Amino acid sequence: MVLHVMLPWELEEEILYRLPPKSLVRFRAVSKRWNSLFNNKSFINKHLSLSRPQFIFLTQSKIYSIDIIDQTIHLRELQSSCRELNSEYGTISTCDGLLFCKYPFHWKKETALWNPWSRQVNLIKLSVDRDFTVFGLGYDNSGPQKVHKILLYYPHPEEVAIYECACHVLRYINTLEQDMYICDMSNEAKGWPHVSLNGNLYWIAYNRQTCEYFIQSFNFSNEIFKPVCLLPPFEDDHSWNEHLLAVWKGDRFSLLQQCFLTRKIGIWVTKDKADDKKEVVWINLMTLTAPNLPFLCNKMYGVSYFIYDKTLFMCCGDGSSQPCIHIAKGDMCNKIQIGYGEDGWFSHCAYVPNLNSAPLEFQIE
Repeated sequence: MVLHVMLPWELEEEILYRLPPKSLVRFRAVSKRWNSLFNNKSFINKHLSLSRPQFIFLTQSKIYSIDIIDQTIHLRELQSSCRELNSEYGTISTCDGLLFCKYPFHWKKETALWNPWSRQVNLIKLSVDRDFTVFGLGYDNSGPQKVHKILLYYPHPEEVAIYECACHVLRYINTLEQDMYICDMSNEAKGWPHVSLNGNLYWIAYNRQTCEYFIQSFNFSNEIFKPVCLLPPFEDDHSWNEHLLAVWKGDRFSLLQQCFLTRKIGIWVTKDKADDKKEVVWINLMTLTAPNLPFLCNKMYGVSYFIYDKTLFMCCGDGSSQPCIHIAKGDMCNKIQIGYGEDGWFSHCAYVPNLNSAPLEFQIE
């Protein structure tokens, strides 16, 4: 005789919060109640807050997740439900917990937005004739519904345009009286390093007149470029020092700075949630001094990182551009080669597994 023990609903929820998205997607068919729970925004947000960050790794033919537990990497190939997704030469970033893939315009005039754990890829084909560079994805959050837009950039002559995803309309922005500071970010191989937070784009720019690094932003609601704050001072002010921006705890910024002369790395985080109306206060979270820290300046395929359990995790190419994971804490740094059986081009980003769904305007045509 088999006894079936019914757990209290609150205990069931607590268990489900701590399961990976891959399991939750499979469990949707268990019951209507569970399926409804997994669509609940409160459940999605709490599940996200308890998830462990990882890296998403893109090659010319495959997509992988890289989970790191106890100094060991776990490489898992991710499947997609869309046969049209060709990842070759695409670069990936995140927006609202989803992966955003963009391509050089001479290669492919489309973008992709998807959650790798739901296996559902959503494409949007850009109906434009000009060879723009896709800078990033965001949304207008001034109304009851998010209105997704793509920021496009054309260097000569310098022009900026907005592509509205739902209606497939291209609009040019009048930037005559705005300091955009987009031109400093024109390294396509590094993936145009910017972060998306609360629907807006943020990136590190350099003011050649004042010789200062600062965070620049683009607000998709009012379509305005605006400086946010200066970077905190760190070590020697060498022109080859590295500065990398990321999202921390889902609602604020982290900043990685490396001194080119000593390799020392400083990690800074903002004290408060991102808010255009508040002054930004930086807090030094940790300083790393291991002698074998990698040089992060001018990496061919860029550097992505996240902070978890007072440890810094970095993904980048080594001296021969072979992808590696570096795990650093205090004066120790461990390097692990990513053995994925291919050579050549790759792209990567830090990612927190979640249950978010892609917006309806991103649909396969």
